[in-house]
Amino acid sequence: MLIDIEEAGARCLGVPLGSPARGTALTRILAIKSSPGWLVSATSIREWRFLGVTERTGAALLYGPWTGGRLLSDIMQLPLRESLPFLSRLAGALLLLRDRRVPLFSFQTDAVVFTAEGSVLFLPPDVMRELRGLRTFETNQETFDALSNPDLRGEEMISFALAALTFRAVTGSYPFTGRTSEDLHEQMRKLQINEPGRAVHGLLPEISAAIMAGLGRQRDGERNRPARPSLDDWDDGLRAWQSADPVRALTAEERQSILSTARTRRQSSEKRFRRRVFWEKNWKTALIIAGAVVVAGAGVGSVLKGVLAPRITRGYPPAKVVETFYGGMNGLDHVAMSACVVDGAGKGEINETMNLYVISRVSTGYEGHSNVVAADEWDRAGRPKLGESQSVYGVTNLSIRAEQGEPQPVYLVSYQKWTPVPGGGDVTAAAPRFQGSAVTDRVYMKKDHGDWVIYRIDRLRTEPLPP
Repeated sequence: MLIDIEEAGARCLGVPLGSPARGTALTRILAIKSSPGWLVSATSIREWRFLGVTERTGAALLYGPWTGGRLLSDIMQLPLRESLPFLSRLAGALLLLRDRRVPLFSFQTDAVVFTAEGSVLFLPPDVMRELRGLRTFETNQETFDALSNPDLRGEEMISFALAALTFRAVTGSYPFTGRTSEDLHEQMRKLQINEPGRAVHGLLPEISAAIMAGLGRQRDGERNRPARPSLDDWDDGLRAWQSADPVRALTAEERQSILSTARTRRQSSEKRFRRRVFWEKNWKTALIIAGAVVVAGAGVGSVLKGVLAPRITRGYPPAKVVETFYGGMNGLDHVAMSACVVDGAGKGEINETMNLYVISRVSTGYEGHSNVVAADEWDRAGRPKLGESQSVYGVTNLSIRAEQGEPQPVYLVSYQKWTPVPGGGDVTAAAPRFQGSAVTDRVYMKKDHGDWVIYRIDRLRTEPLPP
């Protein structure tokens, strides 16, 4: 809120500090009160500074030279056709600041004033940042947090803010909201949103495209994220959209189709976002559980080995044991794999399979299904495109060739191994969440308590497969 006051016989612009502005906070604000803001016209830039602190009806105010006008926060309440000219003025002012080598800064909607003369006043960013620190997140969300991506700087930061403001002008709400700043920032990083054209039917496609690109999001049919629009792009676009009708009329059938698709996409995006946040918050727990299973399994195995039931491979010929070991990865059957080996052979593959088995069970309990797809089933289905949360694990194209017969069989084993990509990447990225390698092993076998077992595996070749 801006207040028209008189100070020392002059008309001034007052900005409330708020009731908490006492002590250390007030000292910090007074120390930087002379830091500059900027009054930007079509062709010139003039510094604007606060002059001091005063008090009115018990409230502390910062004041500076009078500059009347309308706040950006008020402009954002207007319909799209009425707000576009102001957003165009904002983009033009920011472009002039950039071209005159003024460092770009984060701004807030209650610190940008559109004057009646056509200029744009940016209240001093350093001072306004201190004032934000005196407010709650709920107070700051609409004026600052919803248009400020913490991971961006410079022109990309401004492009994101203009995209968020234009989205707000088009749809009536910001693209990202949250109960906390952390929640809001996670949505900015990861939540795939509906195109604004699905909320406002008939919106010019170029407006929707600019918004999605500025927010760092893909549109329908796009595989990769487009580059964020530059300030020049925003300046040109906002000027052009004023002279066109930004929204065209739709038929009833078009409107119903758009509504249905938008509803489905929104539900899917929110589900993917919740799932991703869940795994990012709980992956350590899942690994701890997996590790505990590994340790417990190793301990129990060492005690019970040879004491309880016979191996499940009892009576298998050597080649069948090899096939069971490698096939166990497809079914996440670490128990069968363990029955095929002794002396630590295949330990890495068994632990890997066991970890994915535990993660798969956690996923099934949380989501009702596993996100790990067996490689052999995926291959038999023609290697279809999978869901964004799914990955492939296991072996395909398994070939087992005898190099040496009994009593000490040796086999040359070649196969394609598929594993999840570490880290997972962005849920909106086009890259797959798994990778393949062409592998060749030499497998050595012997008898153990009457059963054929693998006691040594030499890795001869590993080559990545094309994506």
